Amino acid sequence: MVATTVKRLTGNWWRRRDRFAAALLLAGVAASLSAVPAHAQFRTPPGTNERALENAQERLKTNGSDVSALRDAIRAAMRLGNLDTAATYARRAQQLAPNDPIIVAANGAIEIHRARPREGLALFSMADKLGAPLDAFAADRALGYDLIGDQPSAQFYYARAHRSAPDDEVLRRYALSLSISGEYETGEAMLKPLLHVQDAAAWRMQAFMLAINGRPAEAREVLGRILPSDLAGSIGPYMDVLPNLSRAQQAAAAHLGLFPSVLPPMSANRAVQAERAPRRRIGAGWLDDGDD
Repeated sequence: MVATTVKRLTGNWWRRRDRFAAALLLAGVAASLSAVPAHAQFRTPPGTNERALENAQERLKTNGSDVSALRDAIRAAMRLGNLDTAATYARRAQQLAPNDPIIVAANGAIEIHRARPREGLALFSMADKLGAPLDAFAADRALGYDLIGDQPSAQFYYARAHRSAPDDEVLRRYALSLSISGEYETGEAMLKPLLHVQDAAAWRMQAFMLAINGRPAEAREVLGRILPSDLAGSIGPYMDVLPNLSRAQQAAAAHLGLFPSVLPPMSANRAVQAERAPRRRIGAGWLDDGDD
């Protein structure tokens, strides 16, 4: 029922990639929250990534072999969630500069978003050997680690990404990663400024965070506020099983909308908790990257 409903509502995008999370992206504006706390995080100015992509495209009209412009186009397209456009520019860039470390890292990022995290991370390792800076596509590298269940490494790269280029999507991913590793309260505090300004993607992420941390009833309540009642009711059972998935499966469900084809039975002891690695923690701040 969920798949049928979401497929009807999302059209071609659903057919390209059979994603459960398409339903949750229909989230509407939620009720207001309490005042933004003093530690409110940076918000990405509207249109930032669109303008970056347009700028890169203008430069490419002048010089189609401008590798720097191709790098910028890939990065902007990735941030806009336009994987096909990013891949097109990456292919052009690879033909022009096959050993460019940034382009190799970009291809790694694309593989990760295609649900091939191990292949993507292997490309990032290759980029390291070619001299890529640690910040190159760091948020996407972080996602790759989340998708293989290595949350400490994911959080290291989320911190790097946020420090080099503050971005709302990085905060959303970082908050989810913290929740997967058992630090729901820290993740919620990180997410709350986005919830306060009624960021629909942040509300979707909060629903996953609540469910992952054994609070599916609250997750369903959030869904009930951001989705039509029939669709929220259909998705509810998926919230019930999230605590019993592996860390990697939880990340894949939240970020890519991919659930196992056969969902595990409910388990009272939630044994998956034993699999969770402790978060790498060098300093006291959320955004400490372990570099010191």
